[in-house]
Amino acid sequence: MCNIRISELSYSYANIDVFKGLNFDLKDNKTLSIIGPSGSGKTTLLRILNGELEYQGDITISGVKVNKDNFAILREKIAVVYNTNEFVNELVRDELRFSLENMNINPKEIGNRIDELDDFFGIKKIFNKPIELLSTNDRTLVKILSYAIYCPEYIAIDDLLINLDERTKILLLNYINYKGIILINVTSNLEDTIYTDYTLVLYNMINAIDGRTLDVLKEEKILKRMGLSLPFYLDLSIQLELYGLINRTYLNKEDLVESLWR
Repeated sequence: MCNIRISELSYSYANIDVFKGLNFDLKDNKTLSIIGPSGSGKTTLLRILNGELEYQGDITISGVKVNKDNFAILREKIAVVYNTNEFVNELVRDELRFSLENMNINPKEIGNRIDELDDFFGIKKIFNKPIELLSTNDRTLVKILSYAIYCPEYIAIDDLLINLDERTKILLLNYINYKGIILINVTSNLEDTIYTDYTLVLYNMINAIDGRTLDVLKEEKILKRMGLSLPFYLDLSIQLELYGLINRTYLNKEDLVESLWR
């Protein structure tokens, strides 16, 4: 079963083709990174999934074929978080509560969800602060959590992991996994693809490569031709494995260094 199926998707604006016959299936309960060079359509694809743009082709999400009549229902399934500094409220507490209050969630349940966030992130230390005074790390976290708190089936984030420090990134991914939310990570940073099961590479209007993330990352020659460079430690790990100096590819530098010192 596929969580998301994109079939023969085409989209253009001002006589410029962005997608031409794009096809992709995201398998059941698998997380996804979407990457590609600048202008490859990463954010455009999110805007299509968010119902902002008209397109040709078919999109099916959780077994429901998308059309104009049912997109209100599908918007409850997928939350799209863009990389902007726009917030609805001034204070962190109001931003986190906003979506739940709009859904008429009772105050006790809202309190429980805030407490749960505090268990994961220690969020109450910034709860009463103005968002504009937060660090980039904390501001980005609040933006993502303001969507994740209402537990959509999918959360699609537009180049936001790059703004988080490593600790916050891991905590966020653990929280999303704990809540059973499927992550779609649009990124310009190839290193951040390692946090998802599958990776889709967009290039020249089509799906250039897709598959398990590690398999995609091993196509380093194709990726470099598109202007996408592997992190040094990952590139080194792949090369060492090819020469038989290590027995597997390591996705973080700590594990690679430990392997080399054995």
